[in-house]
Amino acid sequence: MKTPASVQNGEPMAEQEGDAQMTDATTTDQRTGARLWRPSATALWWLAAVLLVAAVAVGATLGRAAWEARAEAANEAEALAAGKQLAVNFVTMRADSFDTDAARVVAGATGGFKKEYESTLSQLKPVVVENKTSSTVERAEASLVSADGDSARVLVGVVAPTTNAATKTPQKKTYRLRLDLTKVGTEWKVNNLEFVS
Repeated sequence: MKTPASVQNGEPMAEQEGDAQMTDATTTDQRTGARLWRPSATALWWLAAVLLVAAVAVGATLGRAAWEARAEAANEAEALAAGKQLAVNFVTMRADSFDTDAARVVAGATGGFKKEYESTLSQLKPVVVENKTSSTVERAEASLVSADGDSARVLVGVVAPTTNAATKTPQKKTYRLRLDLTKVGTEWKVNNLEFVS
């Protein structure tokens, strides 16, 4: 006698159509008697999709944070280098190249400092030329005090050998300058400069 499809060995069996509709299945561990959950293929796909989305989100967040940190470090390095160079330009002044030296300072200036510096040139030039003054920078060291996206403060120490008509042997003068910088477009420019002790 043929056993019906729904019964075999005295045990009821699920119809094949019913099996196709089941999403998850449970089994019993023969050793412990504990019920075990076996996720269906659909559930595993959903889990994989969720994990993938989470991984992409975490990766994007970490990637953006790393990019921002690199951009900030680069911006600070540019401000520091600009502050150092602007201080060197300011201290460098020679009678035989006064106009070129002064133009270099003006090009790196902005705001109130630029106006103030330009207003002194007509009085400064005769003094420098008459005294045959020559001030160059032998060494410069700079440190960044603070910085954000478009402003920075830099301290610069310079050693400047200086000569004039009365002193032929270079006298090494040491200056400490504090520069407040503003980013104008892609360039850092000084908007305030002070000598500090």
